[in-house]
Amino acid sequence: MNQFAFLTHPLSMKDVVRYAPKAAGKREPIVLKLLEWMPPYEASDIRGVRTPMGKEIAGNFVMVPLMPSQFLNLERPTVIDRVKRAALLGQELGAQMIGLGGYNSVVGRAGKDVADVLDVAVTSGNSYTVATALQGALKAAEVLDVDLSRSTVAVIGATGSIGSVCSRFLAKRVPRLVLSARSKSRLKVLAETIQRESSTALKVEMDLGRALSEADIVITATSSGGSIIQAEHLKTGAIVCDVAVPHDVCREVAQLRPDVLVIEGGLVEVPGDVDFGLDFGYPPGLCLACMAETMILTLEGRFENFSIGRGLDYDRVQEIERLAERNGFRLAGFRAFDEPVTQQKIEQVASFIQDSRKRLRVIS
Repeated sequence: MNQFAFLTHPLSMKDVVRYAPKAAGKREPIVLKLLEWMPPYEASDIRGVRTPMGKEIAGNFVMVPLMPSQFLNLERPTVIDRVKRAALLGQELGAQMIGLGGYNSVVGRAGKDVADVLDVAVTSGNSYTVATALQGALKAAEVLDVDLSRSTVAVIGATGSIGSVCSRFLAKRVPRLVLSARSKSRLKVLAETIQRESSTALKVEMDLGRALSEADIVITATSSGGSIIQAEHLKTGAIVCDVAVPHDVCREVAQLRPDVLVIEGGLVEVPGDVDFGLDFGYPPGLCLACMAETMILTLEGRFENFSIGRGLDYDRVQEIERLAERNGFRLAGFRAFDEPVTQQKIEQVASFIQDSRKRLRVIS
């Protein structure tokens, strides 16, 4: 039976307590220091991933005990060494494919440094993440009757491996595209590429508020540490597909903005009666697309480095989308802020969009 290992890490104190109940009640600075000293470890066995054709695989979660703030703030060689050690542990456990979840996929030349120390294959899962993000955003637009041919789309974190491919795809399908990221030089290079490939009206905007202010559809995929998109940033009727881990959209948006639709990008139904052996915050049978890509490649016996490095090939995005469908993986229903998006919520946002369109007709 083919095997995989998926590297994960806690996103918050809530995750730390979920994985290690003895951490409950301890001050966060103490917990962070303890995590800094802890080595990677095997967190669980994964069983029950079975395709409709009966093909089955097994796997393991390997925990990298670092929080997002530590990935961002500790010395880079220290962080990269921790991720390499976790990947080597996955290899020792018998994995033929190593998946890099969360910030594990960002450090070390976006997975290349990890691949260099292994005898097995590595993927960040970003190709399938792109595929599902685009599926989710386009499906939400369809449900809310938002016409892509008249829409302004903003991509936040546009220069990242996920954001750049989403930007280039959407540039050929929408009339106005806004790109936002922290690096002005990398934004300029991406903008020049898109201008050669499409005729979309392109805007580069470093200021997050201005980038979001007119966007009908937003795809956000930064590695900023979470909660950078605030309630006041979004226009009425905006659709936000949040692919970031931790999420870029702050939780207060759910209470303060009934007129916008936020969906978590990249959430996938896994075929079979899967038991992850670990509560990582999602309902049974669901996982993020990055993990799903690791499983899909393992099912296919495609033991090659698939989605590593800063540049993604859209042909691979399309390929993993086809392989996912063949193996019974599919986009889960809309979710946001740890809850399913209800039909009532969709109708509520649709009503705000209709009212906004009526006001615009009256003004014009």
